[in-house]
Amino acid sequence: MDPASIIEILKSTLTAPLGVFTISVLSNAIPFVSIPYLGIVAGYAAIYQGVIDKAVLVLCSATGATFGKSIVYFIGRAFSVKLSEVSKKNVELFKKVARKSLFLAILIFAATPLPDDILYIPLGVMRYSLIPYFVAILIGKSALTATVVIYASWLAGLMRVNYFFIPILVAVTIVLTYIILKVDWARVVEAAYERGIVEGVKALFGEIGKIMAKLIRHRGCE
Repeated sequence: MDPASIIEILKSTLTAPLGVFTISVLSNAIPFVSIPYLGIVAGYAAIYQGVIDKAVLVLCSATGATFGKSIVYFIGRAFSVKLSEVSKKNVELFKKVARKSLFLAILIFAATPLPDDILYIPLGVMRYSLIPYFVAILIGKSALTATVVIYASWLAGLMRVNYFFIPILVAVTIVLTYIILKVDWARVVEAAYERGIVEGVKALFGEIGKIMAKLIRHRGCE
């Protein structure tokens, strides 16, 4: 097989669902390193038109991410991992959710921007059952990926209708990304576990309110 053929095979692989699966595995297999693979998934979602194609995209990415986090689990299982570098806040959060429902905790960490490896590596050290671990992450990653695909498809649809929406949508996306990164997810999850889902939702909206107020004050000072 000549080099040109190998290059063509690699190109076809990276543009197929297998490529999305591979990227998702690699992006999730390195502990404490965040690689924005969901941006690639969003790009494919904007291109694909069919519902089945989008469903396959979600399945491939979620399954790949789950396999990647399974590697993280086995890293924790194979080695004695020092958690001293992890913030005390996240360690305390792990202790609290561990006392409640680990399955639900794994699912929530998989479906949100929470630093999930701080939970998954200790689970490997604890030799937590692999099957519920895998299922919980698959459900969480499927929900996360589906949300990204739906949002990206919606944006792409609006752009095709009217290019006037593009700068507005870019601005909305930037604001949403900023909010997601700035929310104190540890506080939200802690409120949900200690006082119930309703209190967790209230804590989330409280966080969003504080972030928006800070943005408005910042704009007002300019």
